[in-house]
Amino acid sequence: MTKVARPSDGCPAGVGHPVTNPYYPCMDVEEALRTIGIVLAVGLIAVPIAGYLRLPSMVVLVLAGIIAGPQVIDLVDVPIDAPGPSLLFSIGVALILFHGGMGISVRVISRTAIGLLLLAIPGVMVTAAITGAAIQPLFAVSWPIALMAGAALASTDPAILVPLFERLGLRPRVAQTVIAESAINDPMGTILTLTLSGIVVAGGLTTSAFSANSPLADFVRSIGLGLLIGIVGGVLIALLLSNRRFGVLRESAAATLLAMVALAYATGEATGGSPYLAAFIAGLIVGNKDLLRIDHDHEQERVLDTYLSQTVDIVVLGIFVVLGLNLDVRALIDNLWAGLAVMVVFIFIARPATVAIALGLDRRAGWTRQEAVFITWCRETGVVPVAVASMLLAEGVPGAPLVATLVTFAVVTTLLLQATTAGWLAQRLGLVEARPALLETGG
Repeated sequence: MTKVARPSDGCPAGVGHPVTNPYYPCMDVEEALRTIGIVLAVGLIAVPIAGYLRLPSMVVLVLAGIIAGPQVIDLVDVPIDAPGPSLLFSIGVALILFHGGMGISVRVISRTAIGLLLLAIPGVMVTAAITGAAIQPLFAVSWPIALMAGAALASTDPAILVPLFERLGLRPRVAQTVIAESAINDPMGTILTLTLSGIVVAGGLTTSAFSANSPLADFVRSIGLGLLIGIVGGVLIALLLSNRRFGVLRESAAATLLAMVALAYATGEATGGSPYLAAFIAGLIVGNKDLLRIDHDHEQERVLDTYLSQTVDIVVLGIFVVLGLNLDVRALIDNLWAGLAVMVVFIFIARPATVAIALGLDRRAGWTRQEAVFITWCRETGVVPVAVASMLLAEGVPGAPLVATLVTFAVVTTLLLQATTAGWLAQRLGLVEARPALLETGG
């Protein structure tokens, strides 16, 4: 078994950095490489199995992770708060969001901007409130804890949506609106959860919960700085890779892109801006550089797109295997009926209400019933809620174990129920087009 050692395990001589950081994880290079190899091997075995079974690869990747993990055959154990998964969930998700942003046309989503913003911002609050109202009596917890759990569930997941929609060839404005929603509602859901966790820790509403340094105040800074960093980073990437005299790195497109996305993420983290929003906005600018009159070589664009697609494939594979390794199956069994009841409210009441309000108020876009039905059904849960739940657990916030359990339920339920049927539903509703939706620029 390959395992990440904990500080209490005791580090072998020469491993880690005991002088500068005595709690540095005790994993040497050989063990780290073996762990990476096993995780990738598990994923590579799962992908053809998913094709044979005609299931979304994400579902089989999670199941493969569960089987390979400590709860079944104990082949590999990679704790979700270890440095490797933390890097995967941070830079990896940022790359997925950048890739998703590159495939979105501003001309397309500008026609659906009202519905998009309503889904991504007040929609998170609606979902949190309705889901929290179900959690409170079912788990007999306080209202702040119930609402905190509802907020943690409210974000959708681009790690699932981007690869799923690329394969479907979904109608562009539907695909791009849902992906943009998933990018914008991540910081919204995270900040709302942290705001409510501050209220939980404080024991109720206090002035400190709304002070200048509170999570609520951080929300404005997070969105504003995330937008600023994303705009600056996106323009820099577009210029450095362009055919203009500023394009001094056009021959090193892949390395430039990876470095800039990593720097944008790190800058967002350091300044309090949303790194995920920054990555999405940067990708959006690079993908719509023609609006800024910045020209790139077509062959270079093809190479860059190939690099991004292959990198995202590896990241998605790793993310969902690691999620499977860390899913608490025992917690699912112990809370089965109450958890399933919350999922019924979450999927069949909260999401439809959110979509009905958001798209109903967006009269200009002229949403059809078929589009609204698909958007209602397509709201998979994944990486960001898992990361938020892990953060609450690490900080010892009251109710954090409940949040982690319900996030686990949401990941499993939405993968098995919604991700497996999204393609079939899109075809039945007549929303599938000949060309991949994320590469389409028309309406």
